[in-house]
Amino acid sequence: MIYPLKTVINLKSLTRRAKFLEVLVLTLLGVLMYVSQVVMSALPNIEIVSLLIIVTAHKFGVKALSSVYVFVMCEIMTYGLSMWVINYLYVWAFFCVIVCLIRKIGNTWVYTLIATVFGLAFGTLCSVPYFFIGGISMGISYIVGGISFDLLHCGGNFITTLFLSKPLIKALDKALKTA
Repeated sequence: MIYPLKTVINLKSLTRRAKFLEVLVLTLLGVLMYVSQVVMSALPNIEIVSLLIIVTAHKFGVKALSSVYVFVMCEIMTYGLSMWVINYLYVWAFFCVIVCLIRKIGNTWVYTLIATVFGLAFGTLCSVPYFFIGGISMGISYIVGGISFDLLHCGGNFITTLFLSKPLIKALDKALKTA
């Protein structure tokens, strides 16, 4: 079937607009992750970045990695380069990929379990570079020294994900439908 030129141009325009809106939303979600972390920085290891990654990955799949890296780049621009940058570059991406793998389930309890385990394992995941730099003793001391923070992270992730994941996913769906 031959389409009139005007229809083809309109389809291209709509496609460009949709892609632009998607890039815009993913960028804004990454900035929201950053702002939420800054606002909640007075609370030790209690954050909603994990929750926002769940919401973003649930809706956008692997494209959510772009939001994660917007978040990490904003953090780098604020706090500078240090050892934590290496951790953030792979730990948050790893969490995002895990959520993408289970997103078809889309169950609040599954998301809560994943976020809780991630909060508990955060310090261990961040210890990887320290094993390479200072050996086994440095890696283990990093893990042991951060256990109290990981427990707070775990509890915070449990509460925020359990109560806010479903409403935030619905709100994002609703906002994207009206865009």
